[in-house]
Amino acid sequence: MKIDEFLSDYDFCASYGVHISASPSVVYERLFWLDFNDVWIVRLLETARTGKLVSPSRLATSLSQRLQGTGFVMLAEVPNEELLMGIAGRFWRPDGGRCLDLTVGDFVNFARPGYAKVAWNFSLRADSSEETVLSTETRTKCFGPAARWKFRIYWFLIYPFSGLIRKALLNRVKSDAESVSSKLEIGNV
Repeated sequence: MKIDEFLSDYDFCASYGVHISASPSVVYERLFWLDFNDVWIVRLLETARTGKLVSPSRLATSLSQRLQGTGFVMLAEVPNEELLMGIAGRFWRPDGGRCLDLTVGDFVNFARPGYAKVAWNFSLRADSSEETVLSTETRTKCFGPAARWKFRIYWFLIYPFSGLIRKALLNRVKSDAESVSSKLEIGNV
């Protein structure tokens, strides 16, 4: 997986998965076009964190386009197999302390003391031509003992909410992909 190439050495990790009755290509398409802010729990928790009302996008844009200006950078896209995003910052700060101008090269070489970097992927594995396992993994590498200590406290507090977000995103993709897949099956009958 690409996540192994970009962040094989990490301090914290969380993984979740879901089985979807749809082909990898349908699942990938639904994931790629999903507006994360269209999922109510994402909006609620992001609004709570920032104190600013978060709304879904009014325009259908790809994940790559939606990441612009957020601090996240698309590290790798392998259609029907994996999407990988990266971000660096001081996540324990109220504003997230995100490094907003991060590039792929910056992410690879990032090791600023007092900061952390995160690789977050979605990977797809075909169980059959019409069955897919969609999983997500988040890995965090902290730079320096102070960053590790601060992130550990932050992670303890946000881990359950982070898990809720990841599970909600997986379930939304599942729902959307299975809906599209069932419409395709009806159209082929």
